[in-house]
Order: sequence, then structure tokens, then C-alpha cells
Amino acid sequence: MAGKITVHNPEGNAPVVGAKSLAPRPASLSGKRVFLVDVGFENSGDFMTQLRASYAQSLPDVETVVVHMETPFSPAPDLYSRIQSEGDAAILGVGL
Repeated sequence: MAGKITVHNPEGNAPVVGAKSLAPRPASLSGKRVFLVDVGFENSGDFMTQLRASYAQSLPDVETVVVHMETPFSPAPDLYSRIQSEGDAAILGVGL
């Protein structure tokens, strides 16, 4: 083999990542609206349906709204805005 080859270091350089805290938790879900978000992975819609039934049985004063993302890998700014303006909490379901 004649000629030069270039070899790259596969380790690379890790980007600087800043820490973020979790969202604050409400003291209670009583009287609140909780969005159950099916993010689009396999069976996450089924899980959200089962979770909604569980909330209806054990926490009947909590309103649940099931919403669906088109794909788990694409941003959904309209959905995020809706959850922020209409909801008190959100649970993301990832399925299997």
C-alpha cells in the first residue's frame, strides 16, 4: 500500500455538560391535570392507557389527559407548550 493514511483517535473529547435539577414536584396531585405522554416507543401507548385507568381508580380527583408524540426523536414544541399552559404535571411513557 503506497501513500499515507490518517488515523483518528476514537476516544474524542467529551463535551462540557452542565447539571440540571429535576422539575419541582407538587405537594399533591389532588385537583390537578396530569398529561400522560405516549412518546411513540413500542407499547408506550398501552402503558399510558393502563396508567390512566389506574389513576381513575385510585386517584379519581386527578384529571388525566393522554397525548401522543409523532416520534420519540423529534421535538414537539406545540405539544410542550400545551402541556406547560394546560397541565400541572406530565409523565412520559417509554414502553418496553
